[in-house]
Amino acid sequence: MVDQISRNSGGCMTDGAEAVWAARRALMEGAPLTFERLAQACRLNASALERTARRGGWKVSGVAQGLSRGERIGRLKDRLLEKAERIQLDPDEDQPGADKAVSELSSSVSTLLKIFETTRDEDEARERQISSDANIADLLDKLDRKIVELARHLAERMAGEGVFPGGDSDHLT
Repeated sequence: MVDQISRNSGGCMTDGAEAVWAARRALMEGAPLTFERLAQACRLNASALERTARRGGWKVSGVAQGLSRGERIGRLKDRLLEKAERIQLDPDEDQPGADKAVSELSSSVSTLLKIFETTRDEDEARERQISSDANIADLLDKLDRKIVELARHLAERMAGEGVFPGGDSDHLT
């Protein structure tokens, strides 16, 4: 796309302009909205954009705030829990919209549980991999120490028998 834009503009596109268009394309194609990407697409300073958003009380996504997936799921879980507690504190089922609120909450909780299961499976796999890597590293460390020990033993034996590098190999037993 950048090449097409460059050709349409006579091929005089600078690296900066290409980066701007690349950021715009990324946003249009669904890349996560971050301060850096938005700032680049709008030719703004990312830290100035972030300060303006903070001062203005903008509602900023967890991705733009740099939160991890687990942190974002935690925030969502907290919000859903607060909604459930509000419904529980005021259980008047005759209130207009009460059934809809309960239905929406139920649907949100189901979605969250699916996300949580997927994330937990990924986290468990990551933990197993880390554990496996640690076990392999421990095994390799033991193997390395054993090789060094055997090499020292062989060197002592060879020295005791008078066998030296480049020497007569008849002394090896």
